[in-house]
Amino acid sequence: MLARNNERLDSLKKEISNDNNHIHYISCDVAEYNQCKAAFDIAKGEFGGIDMAILNAGTGLNSKLDVPHLEFAHKVMDVNYFGVLNFAKVLFPHFINKGKGDFIAVSSLADNRGFEGSGIYCSSKAALSVYLEAARTELEKHNVRVMTIKPGFVDTNMTRQNNHKKPFIMSANKAAGMMYKAIGNGMTNYSFPWQTRLSGYILRILPSGIYNRLARIRGKLGL
Repeated sequence: MLARNNERLDSLKKEISNDNNHIHYISCDVAEYNQCKAAFDIAKGEFGGIDMAILNAGTGLNSKLDVPHLEFAHKVMDVNYFGVLNFAKVLFPHFINKGKGDFIAVSSLADNRGFEGSGIYCSSKAALSVYLEAARTELEKHNVRVMTIKPGFVDTNMTRQNNHKKPFIMSANKAAGMMYKAIGNGMTNYSFPWQTRLSGYILRILPSGIYNRLARIRGKLGL
């Protein structure tokens, strides 16, 4: 397990440890390539290699674009986009050399369109989704699975800080269970829940003129 907070990692290890597993954790900021490379080297040295990586780090709050936001944009992209690419740089060659591997990254159904107040977050996830799509087609010939997971709203510390509507929000435990099952089934794309996936698909195929009118109405209603 990787995360920045050692105390929370240690607490989680104690919570989920039992006689049937061996939990190890490393403190790592995914936005820093050198830390990602060091974490990979430690894991490789300890276990001989990595078979599967699940990249779930993410950040992003509501951020209006009519105020200075460049620093915030860099922070979000560093975690949501480059945090995945940092590990891709070390894991893709490793998996290719092994002739197999699973590279799984969590994007978001927010990658469908640019939602008011979430332009930076949406664009970071759109960039990630497109990158993973390209990587999937390039690496499949090496027997490397690149999987994109796109959740809707999940009840986490991050989403609790956003004050907009969160339709069909689900608990973190339920979301984790659904992702675990999809990973085990060998899927390469998984979006959930179905209600948010369907509404996202409809929004994505709407002509820009219609979507813009709906977005303006949504903004006026404060939704």
